[in-house]
Amino acid sequence: MKSDDLLRHLGSVKDEYIEEIMTESVRSARRRSGKRSIVASIAASLAIVILGMAVMAADGANVEKDEMTLTSSVQSIQMARNSVIMIDVNPSIRVEVNDRSTVVAVEGLNDDSKPVLEGLELKGKDYKTAVSEIVTSLQEKEYITNLKNSILISVAAPNDDMSKEILSGAVETVESIDKAIDYGLSILSQIVNLDDAAEATAEKYGISEGRVDIINKFVAEHSDYSFDKLVENNIQLLNQLFEYVGLPEGVERIGAVAGVVPSEYEEKLNLGELNCDELISFTSAISDFYDKLSEYYSPGDVAKRIGYEFSIAESSSEDGKKLWAVLAESLTKNIGNHGAIISIGQSTVTDWINQSEIGRVIKHIATAIIPAA
Repeated sequence: MKSDDLLRHLGSVKDEYIEEIMTESVRSARRRSGKRSIVASIAASLAIVILGMAVMAADGANVEKDEMTLTSSVQSIQMARNSVIMIDVNPSIRVEVNDRSTVVAVEGLNDDSKPVLEGLELKGKDYKTAVSEIVTSLQEKEYITNLKNSILISVAAPNDDMSKEILSGAVETVESIDKAIDYGLSILSQIVNLDDAAEATAEKYGISEGRVDIINKFVAEHSDYSFDKLVENNIQLLNQLFEYVGLPEGVERIGAVAGVVPSEYEEKLNLGELNCDELISFTSAISDFYDKLSEYYSPGDVAKRIGYEFSIAESSSEDGKKLWAVLAESLTKNIGNHGAIISIGQSTVTDWINQSEIGRVIKHIATAIIPAA
């Protein structure tokens, strides 16, 4: 239908109102200058335009940003806005959803997200289906394994009720995947508010605003930790760190995080006495040790068919420098033991040790063997 015909059907309306309505954008949940398109629902827009013109024909109207105010009856209609689901592991992925729970845009925010999204056709699908396919791809690409089992789900929506509903649906979807696999996931979840500062920081680091938000929440509660230091790490390490220090307010967790020292041994290892850099170093190095086991054997073998019992002890080098010794001892005895020396301040293991040199680790833990999960 041509615009002239449309106006004849709607009745006589002042040109200034028509121009104002027709040029008002349906705002997306987020704008990214020159890099992200503003996604809007054409059907919702047209419905609002038609409703607005019809009412204005009788009473007149004033169009404001994000809403239409009907002055004669003191009513307002909220303009359509999309919700955002952010999925972070190390890949960071942003899913935009309209008010009918349908995916209208998907964006990978860093290089790691590209292979995860490759081959997935998610636009037009229900957001739960999209979340399921993305998490399944994260598993297939081994960004999520039984040794690296953490994922962060963040939601931003036009109002609190919608945020809670979408977050609940997304988390339940990930939980259903959890039940379908042979290892448990550790799911961090939160509701966030999008703003220009978080958007700029997220773009700078190639991550989601959700990941920015969870680090900001943590730093606000622990001033000795720095954003710049924490943002270098993936969600697995952040989740492990939260296990030692505590979850930030407003963040929930379902499922235990893999690769952490059990709470009953934290005091024996004096983890509470470590400063920010030292605890990040310890947590990073332990994760690196798990990664090296995963590279040496497949993750499934490490956790199941081969089976390891982990031991860890605080020790020191000959010059008195603090370090930790880690031993992965084969339960089946048909595969070699492995170990590592972790020097304080290092984010990776200082020495990765095979069976032939395992005595170098054993001498450090001979006097204080402390089991670790």
